[in-house]
Formats: sequence, C-alpha cells, structure tokens
Amino acid sequence: MGMTHMKDWLLGIGLLCGCSLALAQQAEAPPGYWIAQQLPVGDGTTLQVLEDQRITQEVHDENWGSGMDADNLPEAADGQPAEPLEAQARLVSDSGQVLAQRALGYPLANVKKAPLSGLPSPTFFLSIDQTAPLGSYSGPLTEVLVPAQNRLDPVPCQDESGEKRPLMFSHTGKAAWQIVPASGGGTETIQQVSSASTMVDDEFITTYRTFRYVDGQWTAVSRQQPGYWDMEHDFPEPALFP
Repeated sequence: MGMTHMKDWLLGIGLLCGCSLALAQQAEAPPGYWIAQQLPVGDGTTLQVLEDQRITQEVHDENWGSGMDADNLPEAADGQPAEPLEAQARLVSDSGQVLAQRALGYPLANVKKAPLSGLPSPTFFLSIDQTAPLGSYSGPLTEVLVPAQNRLDPVPCQDESGEKRPLMFSHTGKAAWQIVPASGGGTETIQQVSSASTMVDDEFITTYRTFRYVDGQWTAVSRQQPGYWDMEHDFPEPALFP
C-alpha cells in the first residue's frame, strides 16, 4: 500500500471512529433525550445538559425566556401534543459512568463556564428557564455549580444570619443580576436586584444583594428600601448595593 493510500485509509478509519464515538455518546442519553450540551470539568469528568430530543438547538433558542410548552413541539403519534420532558443535568466520568444526575423541573436549561477568577475549582453557571407564560416574576434561574466539590448541587452561600442557602440568581421582569469586576484582583462580586409587592396599597420594596467570595466561601449581604424596579430601568447604581 502506497503512502498516499495509507494516509487515506487512516483518515477514513479516524472519521469512522469519530462518528462511532459521537453515536455512542448520543446513545447514552435516556430514552427521549439528547445531549444538548457537554463541557469538560477539568478533572476527567464532563458536565452535561440533556433535553427532550424534539427540542433542537433552534427550538431551544426560540423559546428561551418565553415559556416552553407542548404547543412548541411536534404532535405525538396520537395527534395530541405531548408535554416536553424536563431537562436534566448529568456528571459523567471519562469512562462513561454517570456519577450524578438531576432532574431540573423545566424543559430548557444551559450550562457555561462561569467567568469568575480566583476560585479553587472550575465553576459553572447552570441556567434553568423557569419562565411562565404570564407574569413578570418568573424567568431563568442561574445556579452556581462546582462539580469537583458539590457534584450537581448548587454551591452554598452564607447570608447575614449565618444560614447557608444555595447560590443562585434570578433574571425576571423584576429581578436581574450582574458580575462586577474585583478591584485589585481577586474574585468578582455578583450583584442582584429584585423588586416585590408589599401587598399593601400597591407599594413595592426593592432588595439590593451582593455576593462575595471571602475566605473560601460565598457570602451574601443585602439591604432593602421602598421603591419599584423592573427591567425597563437601567441596572441600579453600585452605591445602592451593600
């Protein structure tokens, strides 16, 4: 066999193996699902998001933030719309073993590497689209995951009372969050604003909350004041956050 034919043969084998591997990864998804995303964690494991196999990337993008239901999917075999399967998060070893798996309660989710510096382990943002068809108090909820430490559970965050709660942020018609660069290096802080009715005379109260990574753990401090905020307004000034 000549050198040129040998190279062509090896290339063909490589492409065949690559296709076989991709099909094997696809086949590992539970019935009715496909692996919509997978990101390497850095320790040999992979973080995956699984979605209903009818939710293509285009369908995902078109429905993100608007509420996903059966009307947005092909009809079932009996002609009736079938409700979309809820998305799942999964942590998989390099050998293909499922180390952790978690149902997310809603059809749409995505994951990305968190743009945060100075943390001891790779950190990810898992966003779950909890948008309801009506109302302005629902929307994507973003959890902070550190798979090397907490598998698929959100990172704990200690509030002013000393109680630990999952570290997560909401993006709704009346809530938003942003990452703020750290001064002089270190880990960035995260600011969250949210507004809610006091249920008295149409009055509202707005909460300004700051999340910081201090001495190896996330902490949260907040302040409240009367007033209304929604997504029609600019994000509040830094001075309003504690």
